[in-house]
Amino acid sequence: MVKKIRVLDEPIQEVSEEVTLETMYELAKTMDWKLWEILQIMQRFEKKISVLDGVGVPDEKETEEANSEQSTTKSTPKVVKK
Repeated sequence: MVKKIRVLDEPIQEVSEEVTLETMYELAKTMDWKLWEILQIMQRFEKKISVLDGVGVPDEKETEEANSEQSTTKSTPKVVKK
């Protein structure tokens, strides 16, 4: 024998939360923090992948040094004697 099951829909309660400037500010702060965390995770992931591939990702200091060397070599003309 099969027992009949009655399914009743529960009444939906309407949540009326006002959107204020303060709630939007809190949402923006939360989004900014999560994006920062994602950036940090991706940078660590990129560094690990580059080590596995054998291709090094230059650090910020190495990049700055390379840029400063290029700027000094560009500003001083080379004299070639024939």
